[in-house]
Amino acid sequence: MKLIKLTLLLTLSLPLISVAQTERIDSLRTYVNPAILELSTVESIIDLSDMLVAEGSSAEAKEWLLLGLEVATRIENNSGKYRTLTRLGDLYLFWEKPDSAAVFIDNAAIYVSNPDQQLENYGQKGTSFSMKRQFVLASEQYERAITLADSLGDARYVAGLNMILGNIYSQLDDNFNALRSYYDAVEFAEINRDSLLMATGNNNVGHKFFQIGSDEQAEYYLLRSETVSREIGSLQDLRRSILNLGNLYSKVGDYDKAEKYYTEALELARSADDRIGQVRIFYNIGLMESRKKNYGEASGLFNLSLEESQKINYIQGVFSSATGLGNLEMEQGNVSRALRWYYRANRALEEDQYTSLRLVSYQNLYNAYKEEGNFNSSLKWLESYNDLTEDLSASEKSRLLAEYEALFNLQQSKQESEILQARQLETEARLEYQRNINMIVFGMVILLLFTAFFLIRTSRKRDEMNQELKKTNEQLNEMNLKVKHQNEELAQINEIKNKLFAIIAHDLRGPLSSLQSLLYLIRDHDLSESEMDEISSMLEKNLQENSSMMDNLLAWAKAQMNGIQLNKREFALKLGIKSVIDQIKFQAEGKGVTLETNLPDEIEVVADYDMIKLVVRNLIANAIKFSKTGGVINVEACEKGDFYEVKVIDNGVGIKKEDQDKIFSKAHFTSRGTENEKGSGLGLMLCKEFIETHGGKLWFESEVGKGTTFIFTIPRKTPEENELPKESSLLEHK
Repeated sequence: MKLIKLTLLLTLSLPLISVAQTERIDSLRTYVNPAILELSTVESIIDLSDMLVAEGSSAEAKEWLLLGLEVATRIENNSGKYRTLTRLGDLYLFWEKPDSAAVFIDNAAIYVSNPDQQLENYGQKGTSFSMKRQFVLASEQYERAITLADSLGDARYVAGLNMILGNIYSQLDDNFNALRSYYDAVEFAEINRDSLLMATGNNNVGHKFFQIGSDEQAEYYLLRSETVSREIGSLQDLRRSILNLGNLYSKVGDYDKAEKYYTEALELARSADDRIGQVRIFYNIGLMESRKKNYGEASGLFNLSLEESQKINYIQGVFSSATGLGNLEMEQGNVSRALRWYYRANRALEEDQYTSLRLVSYQNLYNAYKEEGNFNSSLKWLESYNDLTEDLSASEKSRLLAEYEALFNLQQSKQESEILQARQLETEARLEYQRNINMIVFGMVILLLFTAFFLIRTSRKRDEMNQELKKTNEQLNEMNLKVKHQNEELAQINEIKNKLFAIIAHDLRGPLSSLQSLLYLIRDHDLSESEMDEISSMLEKNLQENSSMMDNLLAWAKAQMNGIQLNKREFALKLGIKSVIDQIKFQAEGKGVTLETNLPDEIEVVADYDMIKLVVRNLIANAIKFSKTGGVINVEACEKGDFYEVKVIDNGVGIKKEDQDKIFSKAHFTSRGTENEKGSGLGLMLCKEFIETHGGKLWFESEVGKGTTFIFTIPRKTPEENELPKESSLLEHK
């Protein structure tokens, strides 16, 4: 093949900005006033910066964006802050300053408010990490973006991200995941007939197969990319695919096809004024000629590639071209000439970023001196090669370690954020649950009132009907059936509603009426000090009874509605019982009853603190109720095998034999105390349910005239419960 004589167009094209666009920019420069602290100012600044970037005035765009960020910060507008920070990040990425870009991108992440912004932020972070060659971190960002885009149902965006992710995996030499990502993108493109994505995706897959040596598969996908690119007129994709096809055919020795594709690729590169692309084509044609042993043609092409690379300061082109010339001389046995070219290639690699190319340079110099027989110089370059290899290995390990450490920190921060969000959602759910409970309770009260009204009305009608049914046997039989049916319906009414109504209507109403009467006496009569003391004592006693009754009523209602739910904590039993005695001692003192305890300090239980207190309070209150003046109540606790046993002992009136079976029944059973005290009949039943829920038992021993002993047990701590944190402060704040 004759030496291809080629010329390059060196004129750089400038952005084409219309006169109207220029006038618009000048108008915005005059119109925008950063002193006006409004959101419209921020939006105008962003519009102006976008136009300036399109015009090529990116430095001025940065200054305007910094002013926009200041305005957005002063008016505390998060959307404005996000948009200005994001554009500043884009500018620094455009300037290839990823570290500076990362500062703005990370700050923009703080103000993300919707999924689209989150996707944009992930993409910026991925680009920043890629520029810093932190490909592990870059892949993490793109994986997150793919997950988010997939959840939003944006399949095309997912395909585009897979294409980028495939390039990231290629940089990591992870061929499997690179091909997987490319395949996912191509599959979407083919299903949705996205020709542009098909052209790009097939080219990427083909190039990857070319890199790993699968030539047949590489040819298949590159030809598909060429076909689609021609059909849709995508010249950029066509240039890439036909250049890759030229390289493939040159590699496998099909030089006619290779020359055909190289020629077309060169014409397209000229049309697009792609000077770097032209340099690469010259170099690749030179490689093909060297394979064909056309050393003169190859030398001319390498020299042309070198000359054009120097004109545009394309360092990699200078290195590759000089190295190609050195290789040509080595093949022809001209070692001294080869060394001159290898030294020329090595001088081009002055910057640290070309360390991988420097390894190639050192290897070439070592081989040339070895071939020449200059073993001292050969050894020198071999040592340089080994030293650089070790430095690269250590640097790569440090880089990967830093990347994985940063990745771990990112994942940890994400998990902490998710935990905080979960806690917030849990709190909101609890509040919503409490609101629902309140509404349910309110609804039940209303329902009870309507039920009561319905029952009273039904009862009256039934009486009237019974009177009429007496007139005739036929009417009597008919009405008896109706009454039976109504009785069956009434028997099915919820037991909870009946009991609540009975307690509210009778047991709670009586004490409240007494309180009202006492208050009338205080208001309408001029009472003496002794009378006031007596009435105050009665008021306090009534309040204590009402409070105890309400506690039992609420606890019982809650247990019936929600079931008994334990909130176990570790606490000292002595302190819990002492807290109850401190609350109830006034009631005992008012009746002249002495409260005594025999509680070891070392007994600690794991139980629901509030439930145990309610049980002890009910048992002591019950003992006070049935004790006479001068009576003694003793509370004891001891260890019994796998349980702790607590006793409440009184020397009161005792319980009759015929009443003992009724004590823990669900029937509404109550009796008056020694001073005519009332009760709701719920206390002891609640105590039994609460203790059994803890896995213990509650029973009593009683003898009329001698007193009663109530005994309950609590299981000792299990190994799992030993690991629960002890919350000693719980007893102090209850």
